Order: sequence, then structure tokens, then C-alpha cells
Amino acid sequence: MSGQQRRPADQTVAELISSDPHRAFDKAMEELQRGQDRLRSVRQKLEAQPIKVTSTDGMISITLDAAGEVTSIAFNTSKWRRMAPAELGSVLVQAISRAREQGRARLAEAYRPLLPEGLDPAKIMSGQLSVDGIFESARERSGQIMDAAKSAASQTRKG
Repeated sequence: MSGQQRRPADQTVAELISSDPHRAFDKAMEELQRGQDRLRSVRQKLEAQPIKVTSTDGMISITLDAAGEVTSIAFNTSKWRRMAPAELGSVLVQAISRAREQGRARLAEAYRPLLPEGLDPAKIMSGQLSVDGIFESARERSGQIMDAAKSAASQTRKG
């Protein structure tokens, strides 16, 4: 629709703020609800599919829930009985680490489409994301929205 004005149903929240602040608020709430529904759906899918990893030699299977917590450890063979405690501990740690790594990768992929562009879920989970940058961006955006709303309100009062 280049050169033409978009229909109100097609307008973004930012476009509506100056022309119809009430509709902008309603649309923002609708978008928030859709986002919440998508998050709930992803969480339910993750919860329905636990992570199961077997050690490289097939001796141990580890199961994790959607939160990455170990829910079961199964010994598939009796080989573990002949292992030194340190060796068994090492096999357990390696299997649990692999399961958690797979769990983090699965979470990152599941939530990636729901995050704003430029936010990397892997960085979020690893603690490498700059929270200050996110909040500064949100503050700037909210300031722009408030300025547009104030401008629209003053134009409405004048008109």
C-alpha cells in the first residue's frame, strides 16, 4: 500500500498512537496476549518432550525436564558395577553435561522466534547478554511512544 494510508486494522501500534491512542492501547494488549499465548504453547511443547541422553558407551541414560533438571538416571548395563567411583562419576558428569547442553540448545531454538530481532537466546542463557542495553533500548522506545501520545493528545485538545 505504498502511497496509500493503511487500514486501521493493518496499522501498527506506533502508527495508531498519534491517530487513535485508545485503539493503539487495545492493539498493544492484543499483541501482548498473542505473545503470551505463543510463549505458553512453546512451554507446553517443551514440557511434553523431556531430554534424554545416553552416555557414549550406552551404559547410562539421563533424562531432563524442560527446566534442565535431572529427573532420572538409568543404568542400562551392569558395567558401572566394575568401575572405579571416580570413573563412574566422570561418566555421569559427561552425560549430564551433554544432556544440559542439548536442553539449552533446544530452549534457544524454541524461543528464538519469539524474541525481538537481535536478541540471541544462547547469549541470554549463557549470561553474555547486556541487560543494560536492553533496558536502555526499552526506555528510549517508551519515551518515543509517550512523546507521540502527548503530541496526539495536544492535537486532539486543539481540534
